[in-house]
Amino acid sequence: MADSRPIGLLGAVQAISAFAGSLAGRLLGLTVAAVVLAEIMVFAPALAGFHEQWLRERMNLAQVAALALEVSPEFEIAESLEFELLTNAEVQRAALQRQGERVLLLEGPNASTIEPQATYDYTSAEDARPMLWAFESFLAPPDRVLRVLARPRFESGEFIEVVLNEGPLKRAMGDFARSFLLASTLILAAAATLIYGALTLAFVRPMHELTEAIERFRDKPEDVSIAFPRSSRGDEIGRAQRAAADMAEQVRNALRQNERLAALGGAVARIGHDLRNMLSTAQLVADRLSQSEDPDVRRLLPRLERTIARAAGLASSTLKYGRADEKAPDLDRVDVRAALEEAAGDVLPSYDFVALRLDVEAKLACVADPEHLQRILGNLIRNAAQAMKEHTRADKTLLIRAARMEGRCEIEIIDHGPGVRQNIRARLFEPFVSAAPEAGGAGLGLAIARELTRAMGGELELTRTGAEGTTFKITLPAA
Repeated sequence: MADSRPIGLLGAVQAISAFAGSLAGRLLGLTVAAVVLAEIMVFAPALAGFHEQWLRERMNLAQVAALALEVSPEFEIAESLEFELLTNAEVQRAALQRQGERVLLLEGPNASTIEPQATYDYTSAEDARPMLWAFESFLAPPDRVLRVLARPRFESGEFIEVVLNEGPLKRAMGDFARSFLLASTLILAAAATLIYGALTLAFVRPMHELTEAIERFRDKPEDVSIAFPRSSRGDEIGRAQRAAADMAEQVRNALRQNERLAALGGAVARIGHDLRNMLSTAQLVADRLSQSEDPDVRRLLPRLERTIARAAGLASSTLKYGRADEKAPDLDRVDVRAALEEAAGDVLPSYDFVALRLDVEAKLACVADPEHLQRILGNLIRNAAQAMKEHTRADKTLLIRAARMEGRCEIEIIDHGPGVRQNIRARLFEPFVSAAPEAGGAGLGLAIARELTRAMGGELELTRTGAEGTTFKITLPAA
């Protein structure tokens, strides 16, 4: 039977490592570090205060003992009583500096052999010095002899001086440190637990839930059962929750649109064979018409042939719509006026009520794929004519302006239709969003036109719309 202890130990190490790297683990580490730092910051001044208070109490006791000797009528007291006073004060010698003269108040029997090894002068102690003295006493050997100076409390004089053994002070400081550290640690630990719990509930848990939702959504974005927490918090966590929920909704909408595009591609692929047969038949008819002697037929025949060829190319490119391996545009120098006249000549014969007005800068040329540019212009001109057809306004003028602007070629198609509805303006260039659903369009024209424009290094945008009409602007590199 295999020993499972190494496996269990490895699992425990991995779990601890994972927790240490998590947000909760880091928050716990930060809380512990804050508790330790607070303990140090509180303990140091408390120990210094206890150290100074203990020494001042001993000096006060020595001074009280000295006053008791001074009030004796004979100024003589038995050695046993003097020794008892010194023992109660826990000092070896006490002296007073008065008017430049040092007066010995009390002295133990062994005081003459004691040489002070350190001096603490509280008459001129600076802010940080008492704290350093406290830690020095705390770490000093137990049999060190200490000399302490301070201002007298009960009578006049420059200072009072006592010499004492530091052993009792060290024992008292040890007892104080143990009791203080125990009490303060319990208090700080309780406060840290409350703070950690509050921060966990307020920040760590919402972030944990958001992270888990994002990870589940990453693995199965189409699963609508994965709900993102959406709160009304005004901080960064609330903003992240709302942004993640909006992102998930947008991604799911995009996935649904991709599914519809895939369905459309399948439908077009199924009818592609029949469509090619129909176009082949139309091409045969065009070939037969080329033998006609009628001048009107011979004049219109080249346009018919171009239209059939363009329809075949459009059917083929529609099959490729949305595919990542779509062929890159074949860029060339294109005369803008000629491209506009050709596109208008293909579209506007079906809209004889439209009055075309071209305002094109002389010799303006752009860098584009001629076939793609024809599709873009034809789509926009057809949309503009359709918009004016549905509108009751008498002005049916279609204005097309084109000019060079800072190294770019700008083409504006301006109609006098009713404008684009407010509820679809933000989504106008998305697939299956039609500006004129009553015309029977699939809503792919503008999406394809923008994609083709961007593939040529340009941009297609809606710059104006309203009751006075609509303006679309094409921006392409100038030749």
